[in-house]
Order: sequence, then C-alpha cells, then structure tokens
Amino acid sequence: MIFNSRCIVLALCHTVLTSVDPHTGVIEYKAQSPDEAALVQAAADMGFVFRGRDSREVMLLQTPYSSAAPSSSSPPPTASSDPERKGSSSTSPPPEALERYELLNVLEFSSARKRMSVVVRKMDSDDQRLFLMTKGADNVIFERLKKGTGDDLKKETEKALDDFASEGLRTLTLAYKVISEEYYQAWAERYHEATVSLDDREEKIEAICSELEQDLRLLGATAIEDRLQDGVPETIADLKKAGIKIWVATGDKLETAIAIGHSTNLIGRDSNIIVIRGGNEGRPVYDQIMYAVEEFFPESGIIDERGEVRDIDDVPSTPKQSMKPGPRRNSTQDEIPPGGPLRRFDTGISSIVGSQNGERPGGFVLVIDGPALGVALGDERHKSILLQLAMLCEGVICCRVSPLQKALIVRLVKDGLGTMTLAIGDGANDVSMIQAADVGVGISGEEGLQAVNSSDYAIAQFRFLKRLLLVHGHWSYYRNGNMILNFFYKNIVCIGVLWWFQIYCAWSSTYVLEYTYLLFWNSFWTIAPVIAIGLFDRLADDHDLMAFPELYRFGREGRWFGMKVFGIFMFDGVFQSAIVFFLILYTYVTVSSRADGWSVSIYELSTTMVFAAVFTANFFNGLNTNTWTAWVFFAVFLGDVLVWLYTVVYNSISPGWFVTPVYGNNHFLFRSPYFWFCLPLTIFISLLPRYLYKAYRMGYRADDIDIIRYVRKFNPGVELRQEASEEMVYPPLRRPESVATRSMRSVSSLPVRPSGDFRSASRTDMSTGITSQHRGFDFSMEERGVAIQRLQSNLSERRMSKQHLPQSSPKKGLAQKLTLPRRFGRRKSNAKDPAES
Repeated sequence: MIFNSRCIVLALCHTVLTSVDPHTGVIEYKAQSPDEAALVQAAADMGFVFRGRDSREVMLLQTPYSSAAPSSSSPPPTASSDPERKGSSSTSPPPEALERYELLNVLEFSSARKRMSVVVRKMDSDDQRLFLMTKGADNVIFERLKKGTGDDLKKETEKALDDFASEGLRTLTLAYKVISEEYYQAWAERYHEATVSLDDREEKIEAICSELEQDLRLLGATAIEDRLQDGVPETIADLKKAGIKIWVATGDKLETAIAIGHSTNLIGRDSNIIVIRGGNEGRPVYDQIMYAVEEFFPESGIIDERGEVRDIDDVPSTPKQSMKPGPRRNSTQDEIPPGGPLRRFDTGISSIVGSQNGERPGGFVLVIDGPALGVALGDERHKSILLQLAMLCEGVICCRVSPLQKALIVRLVKDGLGTMTLAIGDGANDVSMIQAADVGVGISGEEGLQAVNSSDYAIAQFRFLKRLLLVHGHWSYYRNGNMILNFFYKNIVCIGVLWWFQIYCAWSSTYVLEYTYLLFWNSFWTIAPVIAIGLFDRLADDHDLMAFPELYRFGREGRWFGMKVFGIFMFDGVFQSAIVFFLILYTYVTVSSRADGWSVSIYELSTTMVFAAVFTANFFNGLNTNTWTAWVFFAVFLGDVLVWLYTVVYNSISPGWFVTPVYGNNHFLFRSPYFWFCLPLTIFISLLPRYLYKAYRMGYRADDIDIIRYVRKFNPGVELRQEASEEMVYPPLRRPESVATRSMRSVSSLPVRPSGDFRSASRTDMSTGITSQHRGFDFSMEERGVAIQRLQSNLSERRMSKQHLPQSSPKKGLAQKLTLPRRFGRRKSNAKDPAES
C-alpha cells in the first residue's frame, strides 16, 4: 500500500501540464523543472498515469486498477517512456474509468520552504476525503512528521537516502496526511485572508502553509540522477589548469554536493575536504573556520602571534615557511580551540572519509553549507577569515544555498579580493548570481531562459565555457590590451613632435605641423593599424589555446596590459618623437636643402616630420602585430598611402581655389635629398630598440607562447599535446599550483590509503569532528513562475465562485489514511509491497 500511495503522490503533487499527440496518442509532460516531469513520468511508467486536468482543475489519474484500464504491465505510451511507439496510438480509458481528484490548493515551492504541497479532494461516490500531499527536502519533511508513527519506515528511508546521496543522486521525500472537512474550511479562510493581505503577505502565507503541513505521514523517498552534460568534468579540469578559482554554489545537500564535486573533477582523488556546517548543533561557525586554519594552514600567516585574524590586505603573500600540514597540531595538545577539542569517531564509512585527512597530496577543497554561509556572510569578521581560508583551497563548494546567498558569495569574492568574477547558471535561481558578477553567462536548456535573459553571454552547454574563456577571452583580452597600448602610443608620437617644437617657439603653443595633418592624424593616417590589431590579431591559434589551458595565465597575470607595459609604450612614443623631430630639424636647418641657398620653410621640414611620424607609428603597430593577414597588410599601409596622396593633392591646390599655406611645397619637398634620406633613417632608428628587444626575447627569453608559435611555424601539423606528456612539456606550461598544493610536496611520499571508490578523498567535519554521511537535496523549480501563477489564479477564481454555493458534507466513518478504492485493496491483498521486500 505504501508503494501505491507513493506513486499517487508523485502523479498528483506537481504543476505539470499534459499534451496528447492527436495522431499517436503519446502523452507529453511539460513542467517548469525537468526533475518534476521526470517524477511524473516515473509514476506513469509504474502504471499511475497523470491524464491532465479538465476545465474545473480536476486532476485525472489512471491507475493499473482503474475500470477498463490497460494492463499495468503495459501502461499508455508517453513521450519519454515509449519513443518507439510514436507511430501507434493508445486507447485512452473512458472518463468514468479514471480516478478524479479536485485540486483545491497549491502550496508553492520556494528556496526557503524547500517543499511543495497540494490539497486535493477525491471525487468518488464512496470516498470524498481531503488529502495533503507533500514532497520536499528530507530535513524539512522529517521535522514535520507525526511523532511516534512510522519510525521503522523513517529509518529505512534514511538509509536509502544515505545510499542515494553517496552515489550523487538528488533525492526527494514524500509524505501525506488526511484533512477533515471542518479543519480545511477554517484553514482555507485563513489562507485566503493571507493571500489578499497587503502587509507582510509572504510571511503570513508561509505561516499558514506551515500550519497545515504538520503531523505528516512518511511514504518514502525518490532519487534522480542529475547527469552532467557532455564535457563538464574535462572543462572544469582545464579551467583549474588555467588557474581559475572555481566556486560551486548549489542547492544540493552536503553529500550530494561532494559527489558532484568528484564527478566534475573539482575534487580530486587525493583531495582533502574541509567541511564547515551551520545549525544549532556542533561548534560555532567562526570556531570551525579558525580551527581549520590552525589545523591545516598553520604557516599561512592569517592568524598573527596574538591569535587574532589579520586583515586580508595584511596577510603576507609568501608564507614564512612552507605551509606543511603535517605533523598536524593535535586537538588535545598545545592551544585548544574555543568550545573544546574536536573528537573523531569511527562510523565505518572509510570509503568516503580517509584516515589521513590533511596529509594527502591533492590540496584542499572547502565545503560549506547554507546555514554556515548565512552566519559567515553576516559580518566583516566572519567574511574576512572565510575568504582567506577559501583562497588557500583549490576549490570551494557552497551547498544548500538560496539564490540570495549565491549573489552574496559573488559579491564577497568580487569586493573582498577586487578580482574579476564570472557566474554561470542555467535556472531562474541563478539570476541574482549572474547579475552580481562582472561577467554573467547563461546556459539555455531544460531550465528555461531566465538565466539567459539576465546574462551577458548565452551558451548552449557548459563545455562551451572552455572555448569562451580560453580562446575568445584570451584573444579579446590580448587584442584590447594591445590595441589600447598602441593607440596611446601613436598619439604620444604626434603630441611629442608638437611638444618638442615648443622649445624653439618660446612655448607659444604654435603648431609645427600644418593643421590639417594634425586633424587627420587619428582619422586617416594611423587609425587602421590599431583597428586591425583589435579585430584580427592573435598570439596563438584556437586549437593550441584549447590544448594548453595553462596559457590562460598570461591574461591573469596582466602580461599585455598594466602600468609597466603602458609605461614602456609611452617611453617608446617619447623616444621616437624625439628621433623624428630632432633628426629632421637639425638636418634641414644646419645646411639648406635648397639648391639656391635660401633657407627652408617650416612646412618643408614639418611635412617630412609628418611622413616620418606616420610611417614610424604604423610600422611600430605592425611590429606589435603577431598575425599578419591580408587585412593587416592593408591596414598598415593604408595610412602611408593616404598621407602621400593627400600631400601631393593638398600642396597642388592653387590660391584660385582657396588659400593654403603649403601651396608649391611639392616643388621643394620631393626634390630634396634630405626628404628621401630622413625617412628611412628616422624609421630605422625609431624602430630599432623595439626590434632588438623582440629578437632578444624570442631567442633567449622565450615564453610558452613564443615556443608554441615557433613550433607551429616550422611544423604546422604537429600535435603538441600528443608529442609531449604533461610532465615533459615546457616547465612554465605546467598547471599553476595553489599554495596548498605546494605545501604537499614534502608529504607526497606518504602512503595513500588504497580505495576502489572514486570518493576516496578524506573529509573533516569541522562542526563536530564526526565522520558521517549526509543526503541529497530536493529539486528546484521556478519560484512564482507564469505557470504556477496561472494555476493559483484559477484556483482563487473557483473558490470565489463557490463561496455562496452549498457544500456537500463529507461521508462519516472513513478510514483516516490514504488508500485506493476497496477493489484495489482486494486485488493487491496477496501482493508483496516492493518497498518492504
């Protein structure tokens, strides 16, 4: 009977909509959450088929024992249960053969409630009882069970939840209770008053719902495998190699979150897991964090000599010694943390929690749950030490968190470290987190488009994040950084020539260049090369950036944009402007360039400066371009050609058209040998330092990208990752180790406990020191979505229309438990309950 009741709850406690293909008769379930549709589908696969709702919000249920129903061994086909039979139609039972349940109320799911309930009335001539059907997180359901009933079933359910969670499954607990008609009518009035209240509506609704959801009877639990998308573990592993610190914020409970961390490569086989838990039981959150720092990172410098926590800006970047975690401080020796020493108990779950916690060579992963996170985010004292502990770990997993806490986590990292943050999510619960980050990425998929609509970038699958960051992010940062530097540089060259002339014009702000050349400097002469850099330049090809995630560290280190490199470019501009100005000035004024001996005009020598400055700036930009395509060639030489054509035409305009100060300058400019000798000489001298520096660096101080570019030049088709193993690849290309990983070198020779289970990483619960398992979490769905709002509106309208209608009194003397009709009991009297076998 428990099994059948469980299937009924799965088939009725939801907001799923149905559609039937008119040609094939296939039933398709459409839900806000794919998990909810999967549960309804599971009930249908076991013969309890939800047939939809009629216009009166009456839920139609077909059971294996409905009159004239098909055999339970062959339930009607649905879109996911019988894909092969899409071409065949199924015969639906007549309406009178279906069981009918009137939907009275839907108590919505929310991240705070962590449960969902429906109130239904069974529309049967013999049975018109009211039922409350509930599904939600196990901790929420267990605390609302009726005391002293179903203790054996509760123990079996807890054991099943442990097994499910250890396999990384997402769990849900089911319960119900029977409601009397008189109690429901009184409750419905209070619920209606709460829903129309103008003050504290949410709090009042929650209080009324919680009042009804008490004294429940447990039915069991379900579990769903939340399978990862293709390429998720590989993507996370490569992001870690790129040096990106990964924080996972999930609504799953602790054990499920740890299992997901293993399956996604966030937690390695030899990782050490630090667990921080909140709640009324165990030690205070601050003491847990302090003890974790003292136990595993005694030389980190977070705690000063007086035992106080340093500010995050005052922590030394280099520890005084290697942060060697062993031998670890015994909790019963030296200084005992507040609250007494931690005690460790053997619970027999050695496949998940090892005996060498803190001494494994795989680094540390911090796991913190929602209640502890709520305390840690409450004040600056907790925030500072939590953030410093998290930065010593290779990864952080925040479990059982609400949407608001996800956003607060992002702000903690963003404001506390001043770093660039990226948030990625696929559901409505991730919207606040995506909006709080510097860069928001939404995944379009089964969870809807709420995250996509709130994000900066949209991708179809998580694995595309690797290319978005390692390729397009790498190219974008390099292109923008290089373009900005070259843009400022070329303006320094122009302004430098004008500034040097002020020495000879008594600082009167007179222009040495003819004014139109100055006007067109950024419009025509030098604009094309920097645009080409911003659009087409790249340091390495996309397949090399994907094969070597370690190359992403150049962007994180600010290699291509920063005050140092900016100063170098500005110095280049000042130096080159001095070469252009002084070399040409003293060449022209020392000995006249004219054959008749007359002195030269200022525009005669300044036009030569324009040519030299334009050619030098464009060629310098070309020298800083790493990928020369046809467009780059066009851009570099476009300004040179334009300035030449403009000079020829502009100097030929006679005063009959309009007066120019340079009319006839062509006669002296292009006939002068100084012009033809100054151009190559000034360009050569100006570019020589940069060329020598690039040649020296490529020959003697080549970095990883230079080496890969060199190999690609002479062996374009070679597969570098296959030719060299991870250990034999160029040393800087190795994965950047965290502080915790570097501290493990001295203990890398310690024996590691063998385990065939992939969850062999050790775990320390800083709250109690007890080694124990925890279970998964319930399934999230969109809060206050369009579908649930429409359903609630329909129920409210029905209630208002029925307020003045006479109510039929319930039948007396009915058994107060959830059962099917008597004929169902007779047919199953000799059957053995699968849940009890």
